[in-house]
Amino acid sequence: MRTGDLWREREIYTAVPQPLNPPVKKPVFDHPLPPPDTIPPMATPVLELIDVRKSFTMPGGEQVNILDIGSFQLAADEHCALEGRSGSGKSTLLNVISGIMRPDAGRVIIDGIDIARLDEARRDRVRADRLGLVFQQFNLLPGFTALENVLVAMSFGSGRPDRDRAVRLLDAVGLRHRLDHKPSALSVGQQQRVAVARALANRPRAVLADEPTASIDPAHQQQVIDLLRTTCTEQGVALLVVTHAADVAGQFPRRIRLEDFNRAAAGHRS
Repeated sequence: MRTGDLWREREIYTAVPQPLNPPVKKPVFDHPLPPPDTIPPMATPVLELIDVRKSFTMPGGEQVNILDIGSFQLAADEHCALEGRSGSGKSTLLNVISGIMRPDAGRVIIDGIDIARLDEARRDRVRADRLGLVFQQFNLLPGFTALENVLVAMSFGSGRPDRDRAVRLLDAVGLRHRLDHKPSALSVGQQQRVAVARALANRPRAVLADEPTASIDPAHQQQVIDLLRTTCTEQGVALLVVTHAADVAGQFPRRIRLEDFNRAAAGHRS
């Protein structure tokens, strides 16, 4: 804002002779600003995409554009629901964000690190340390107990496995009495709870959840969403949930459609 827009003099000097030492006129501030120490800082994005593009070559040689994103940000502690029709690129987007897949062009910044510039091994380390993943099919290790599944996730991070933290996480999702149970001895809902605890194992900056309610019966879908949001809030973790369910997306403070910022998906609309 220009200075002239903020300040104005009480009087305008005219041709009338002025005193040799006129009193100092204090300007009036039209829109007083709060003291600097009371201005809230700008939210720092924990995730940022800049000019990200991804395409695939079909067996016949046709090039299909899947992602063409100019800009997208997820702020620290923000909870966001990402909607999109089938084939709009939701799964590809999550793979690019998590470093499982490298974009053809652009920047993918996770907690200040551009993982698009890293090799596969270093992308894996950033993913283990800074992102928690909740898969639609859970992907629990069948030969390990609930506690061991969380401890194994910790072993992929930079820190050492912390049994006490693993127990606390499973307790937070209501499974303290199921620590020694393997996935086959757990219900579908309990397996999803283990998956949430595992996603938080390494104190990530953000959790990415891919259709977390798709494999759960309607009676327990709300429990999963409540669990994700409550646990991420308690842990101070940002949350990005991919969903096709409007009733799920409607519960989030931020709700966006992939077609609205993915130019490739917008171009495929019929």
